[in-house]
Amino acid sequence: MSPSPTARRRLAAAVITALAVTASTAGTAVPATAAPAATGAVPATPAAAPLPVPKLPAKTEVVSSGPNGFLGSIEHVDSENNSGFEYRWFRPDGTSALITEAFSYGSSTLPNALVSDIVATADTGSRVVRLRDMSTPASAGADPVVIDLRTLGSTHYARALYGSTVLAVVTPASGPMELHLVSKSGTGLSDRKITGLPADIESVAWAKGTPGTAFISYKTKGVDASRAGLAVIDLASAAVTETYAPPAESGPESRPADVSPTEVVRWVGDKLFVTDRATGATTPVTVGFSVSKVLGLLGDRVAYSRSTDTGGGTAGDPLLPLTLRSLTDGRTVTLLDRASSLVHAPDGTLLVRGGTAEKGEGVYRIALGADGEPTAELVATTGESTALTLDSTNVGPVVDLDLQNNRAYLSWDLSHDNFSYTVELIHKESRRRYVHSLSNQGAGNFRFLWRGNFAQGETDPGKAAFNGDYTWKLTAKPHNGIGEDLHATGDFKVARKPKIHDFDNNGSPDLLFRDHRGILKRIDTMYDAWKGKVVPVEDPQWVGEGWNGYKLIESVGDIAGTTAPDVVGRDAAGVLWLHQGTGSESSVLLASRVRIGAGWNIYTQLAAGSDVTGDGRADVLATDTAGVMWLYKGTGNATAPLANRTKVGAGWNIYNQISAVGNVAGAAAGDFVARDKAGVLWLYLGNGNGTFASRIRVGGGWNQYSQIVGIGDATMDGRADLYAYGPNNTSYIYPGTGSWRTPFQTRVPTDVLVDNGDYGINHVT
Repeated sequence: MSPSPTARRRLAAAVITALAVTASTAGTAVPATAAPAATGAVPATPAAAPLPVPKLPAKTEVVSSGPNGFLGSIEHVDSENNSGFEYRWFRPDGTSALITEAFSYGSSTLPNALVSDIVATADTGSRVVRLRDMSTPASAGADPVVIDLRTLGSTHYARALYGSTVLAVVTPASGPMELHLVSKSGTGLSDRKITGLPADIESVAWAKGTPGTAFISYKTKGVDASRAGLAVIDLASAAVTETYAPPAESGPESRPADVSPTEVVRWVGDKLFVTDRATGATTPVTVGFSVSKVLGLLGDRVAYSRSTDTGGGTAGDPLLPLTLRSLTDGRTVTLLDRASSLVHAPDGTLLVRGGTAEKGEGVYRIALGADGEPTAELVATTGESTALTLDSTNVGPVVDLDLQNNRAYLSWDLSHDNFSYTVELIHKESRRRYVHSLSNQGAGNFRFLWRGNFAQGETDPGKAAFNGDYTWKLTAKPHNGIGEDLHATGDFKVARKPKIHDFDNNGSPDLLFRDHRGILKRIDTMYDAWKGKVVPVEDPQWVGEGWNGYKLIESVGDIAGTTAPDVVGRDAAGVLWLHQGTGSESSVLLASRVRIGAGWNIYTQLAAGSDVTGDGRADVLATDTAGVMWLYKGTGNATAPLANRTKVGAGWNIYNQISAVGNVAGAAAGDFVARDKAGVLWLYLGNGNGTFASRIRVGGGWNQYSQIVGIGDATMDGRADLYAYGPNNTSYIYPGTGSWRTPFQTRVPTDVLVDNGDYGINHVT
């Protein structure tokens, strides 16, 4: 069956237009144009602007091609992770026409085994075939030509399409299976049986073709599926002209083969078997084993590779790139870094879906130039990178660790799957870092839960990460080795609201403790989710000496306006001093003291850190020797950090310890607890105006503790907790519940301040 004159004209036009290839890039000589018979000079014709490379959807594979475009399949995945394939006809101008939808189960698409603009859809039973001419948008919109195999009986089923002829499998009620060629003939159908096939043929694995011929892989009854034979069929006479016996080697039934006017090549096991069609001589060529293969003949060359998705394959695999091997001298040339599908193009070239690190993913035209050397030209692009690149990230500009209780999901989207990566989060000031890595990342986008720390591993609680400026660094290595390793960086800021006991600005509460020598130290805490308890982080940090000169020491929260918590101390003369917090671990933790005022020796206890007035600033509560409680509102002014006192109430001398605990009951204001002399702990809920609701009994037995501290959110669950230190080197966290009825859960032991050295502890705040 020879091409019609119209088809030949389309074929010639397609060399320049359909595949956007000029004669010079194809390596063919361009005849000179004769000069017109004129006496004047002829203006030079401006060079035509290069045609833009059409854009394809991602995951498009080439299925067949014609003079005016190609058929592509696009994989789609639904919400239940089911895959479906949409088929589209792609034109050289970048437009496309839908053939079948991805999840349209009523019909399927039959790719054309020949180079043709005809595409077909068949109903679910492959009984009714509708042919569409895609040569022009107008013809594509015309009513399809219908080949209804049901009119031939109940035994005909469509298997493949050759031009406008259907290859049908015929299964009579008795007798062997047959193959027929069915086409339109006037108002009816022409039904021709193919002669020369084995009598016991059982199935057709695949069907390909060249102009005028069909090329099929078949299996006979009683033979393993790996032992498929090949047949070349003349479409004009419906007769088998050549057969190729099953190979001695075994392998999957889907082994590819291809045919050209001079050779037949098949890939069996780790070898290409190249057969001269004229002589029947077969030459084996060892290339390597692969289950999924790409194979095609181009002149005196054979193109082959392992079929891989973008990002698929293994570095160093000789079958990963698309290779062209000369059938005359064995020379090889690598043209693409990877390939996944291949079809013959109208001008005798190949269309290959694949990619290169330089030009990216798309459909490439593989051709032999005038010098006989192969070339690869990108003729349609998906816009994807073959090399591993960064598409996007959700990191920055600000990562608010308060949104998920000191945790955040960080994610990066890369151009393809299958790589190893390492992410570093580096605090610019301290140079401390968090490192997360994975050796085998399957999906192109990855995310991990950063628990807001500088941990060395997932089971290490680490030190809580500081607020402030960070750099993230991503290093990713593609498993297939295509292109350079990915290196990307960016900046972001970690932000949290100031915390009541957070002296080093890292979101986790700290405790200050004074030993019997008068040395003040700070110990950082962290919640260990794996152990289910609060743990100390690193060794205690030295803060300063001479603190035994204070009779009272209290962490008061931020009363001076820097966002970092401050500390006050009352000396023996009754003078109150402010030690303003710096909020930095890398410098002095507390600034030099500033005198606030005198006369504070009338007070026996201080409780501070809670915002009891509802103005957003920490306040100070003080009880005097007469049992009267006074409120000093925080001002946020470093030179005068406390406002004049106001009376809260009397009778507070029944308590031997009070502690501000922040908001433990879920209301809008700061609360505090008080322990009476019988060891009963009471909760006072703040009203938000400097007053408190009636007390609520928490429980008895609290006289076993020498220190009770409202530590803040130590368990990183968004609720304020209570810390208790015992005289017998015991240490506990009472996790907050957020409920005033039962404000604290059962105590959980902690190692914080348990191993406190040789000099003991006489005060904790």
